[in-house]
Formats: sequence, structure tokens, C-alpha cells
Amino acid sequence: MAKRAVVSLDVGGTTVDAACVSADGELIGGVTGSASPSSGTQDGTVTELARIVSEARARAEDAEEDIPVIACALAFPAPFDYAAGMSRMTHKFQAINGVKLGSLLRERTGLPVYFLNDADAFGIGVGWRQLPDVNRFVALTIGTGLGSGFIENGRAVTDGDRVPPGGEVWHLPFRDGILEDYVAARAVTTAYGPGRSAREVSALAAAGDSAAIAAYRALGEALGAGLAPVLTRFAPETVVIGGKVAQSLNLFAPAMREALARASLPDLPVIAAAPGNLALWGAARHCLTEADAQ
Repeated sequence: MAKRAVVSLDVGGTTVDAACVSADGELIGGVTGSASPSSGTQDGTVTELARIVSEARARAEDAEEDIPVIACALAFPAPFDYAAGMSRMTHKFQAINGVKLGSLLRERTGLPVYFLNDADAFGIGVGWRQLPDVNRFVALTIGTGLGSGFIENGRAVTDGDRVPPGGEVWHLPFRDGILEDYVAARAVTTAYGPGRSAREVSALAAAGDSAAIAAYRALGEALGAGLAPVLTRFAPETVVIGGKVAQSLNLFAPAMREALARASLPDLPVIAAAPGNLALWGAARHCLTEADAQ
């Protein structure tokens, strides 16, 4: 098969990372970060996303003229109608809520456009770049929120009896709220007390502060206990954790493993994601797969 590449975007509320990825996983022209147009007008948002796509394509074609760019993929957070290319967000990207973004971007860039969930993109990227020999795993991103991807044979599993609806765990009922209340960054700061960021609490824990250590242990306990039922059903070979809070994995993984062991999952590995924005590779892999299927 001739060499080819796709433009891949990881679109967040604060930044948009972009790269051109070849079919063999090579980053062509590097990764760039831009301010997100999440609070812009409809035209401004479309224009900025189209600019980012076009510039990534141009960098790749300048770097390797013999690799055609055949499409682009955008990883967006939920709520989003990925099949229709339409945002359903109201807390950010308000100007494109209900807008057929895929059609508008195709008009501006001349490329076919594909969309997928950002947590699924992360998981697919983990499978492609970090765990190519693992058939079934769960990928979690822990930061300001809790994202999840149930990955099997290189694809995200989003329906069926083995996974929660949409493959999302953030809103699973847990204690007197939902799981995200006890696992995201704010859970650490709430458990420790006001006036500290999760990063500061992490540093305090690393220095031996008992309250900070307890805050991260509480996160790990909640993560293990809250996920045990769905992990039992899906039966992954491993759990991979990324996101900003995952940088403190050593502080909460022991408590998570203890909770999993109490739920009859004593040997399930819990590991950190590899460095780099794996969602870019995942979005590219999704794009290539979908393009091949058409």
C-alpha cells in the first residue's frame, strides 16, 4: 500500500494539539499546540480549526513530499455526536453546538473529516504506540475530569453488556455521588483541604505529608472500588492511566490495587501511559481505519 498520512487534532477547552501522522505511526513535522477557540464565534471556531489542520498538512508535505495527506481526525470531549460531526457541548464550544462541523471543515480544508471521543482516542493511541500486543485493556485519563476508553482489538467498545453506556465511567454512581467526584483532581484538593492544587498536594505527599498521602490513597481506593464491577465484566488484561493526576500514580496505585484485590481482581496490572499525546496517534489510527472501511 502506498504511504499516506492524516492530520490529527486533540481538541480541548484550553489547547488544541495537532500533528500529521503517517500510516506507520511516524509524526511528520512535529506536534504543535494552539490556544483553543472554545469560546469563539461559530465562524471563528471553524476558521481556527481549519487553520490548524491546514498548517499541519503543509508542514507534513514540506517535510515529506511523497506522502499524501488523505484526511483529518479530530478528538473532541463529550457530549458530541461523533457520527454526525456535531458538538452537543453547552459549557464550552457553545457557538458550534448543533453545527455540522465536519461539513464546514471539509469545505475549508478539502479533506474528509472524522471525529471521535478524546478518551477513546487516548485509548486507541495507547494500543497502537504502547501496548500493540495487548488485545483488551481499559485506558483512563484523570485530570479535571475522568475519561475512559474500553479498547479491544484496536477499537473502542462503547456499547453492549460488558461496558457502561458510551464506555464512560465518570458518572457511575459511587457513594453519595458519582465516581468522578472521588477521582478527579478536585477530589484530591477536597480531601486535603482548601488552598492547595492537586500538584501541590502531590509534592507534599512525596515529601511525606500524611494528610496529602491520605488524600491520594483515598483517590486510589475510590478508583479501584468504583471500577471493580465494570472491570470484572470487561475482563481487561491491564489498566492504563494517563492525564495530569496520573503523574502521581505511585501515590494512589497501591490503594487502587488493594481495592481491586478485595473485589477479586488481585492480578490486574495498573500502569502509567507512555509519554506524549497518545490521543493524536489514536485519532489518526481511527481515521485510517474508517477511511479504509469506506
